[in-house]
Amino acid sequence: MNIKESRQMSILKFAIFDSSLGNILFVSKDDALINIRIFNDDASFIKNRFLLKEPDAVESIKSFMNIANQLDAFLKGERIDFHEIHVNLSNLPDFTQRVLKETRKIPYGEVRTYGFISKRLGYKNAARAVGQALKKNPIPIIIPCHRVIREDCSIGGYSLGINIKQRLLAIEGIKISSE
Repeated sequence: MNIKESRQMSILKFAIFDSSLGNILFVSKDDALINIRIFNDDASFIKNRFLLKEPDAVESIKSFMNIANQLDAFLKGERIDFHEIHVNLSNLPDFTQRVLKETRKIPYGEVRTYGFISKRLGYKNAARAVGQALKKNPIPIIIPCHRVIREDCSIGGYSLGINIKQRLLAIEGIKISSE
């Protein structure tokens, strides 16, 4: 392999940590977080299933220790904003990237509506499209899509489930009706 080829190769790293939400799989590419998945499955099952899809991935607990500790502190009620965590959204469509970048700006303890984000991106009536983009958020909690609610101030949807969305909002001192 020549130097040019080695520069182009991406290193995919992963680790699995236990949390109060379940086992969390962290995945990074070239040291930028690209995915977080939360499972109720056993860690060894998650690892084996992940490695079947990504056989060249390297397990690296050390690479994710800082993120895992911050996430654990957040789940225990500490105010953590996750802004210093480097993420890579480049594999997503442009609109989804824009929605997620705007969502990442929502401050801890505050919510915004799908319509608000739509308008911030320059669209008057794209609230549903914003919701669909948020459904594809590969890095929940770090990109706080749980902070986005409906125009009528009801909770809206959440890819990890409404109960987890309510729990995350409650951690931040926000109570929203699920109706």
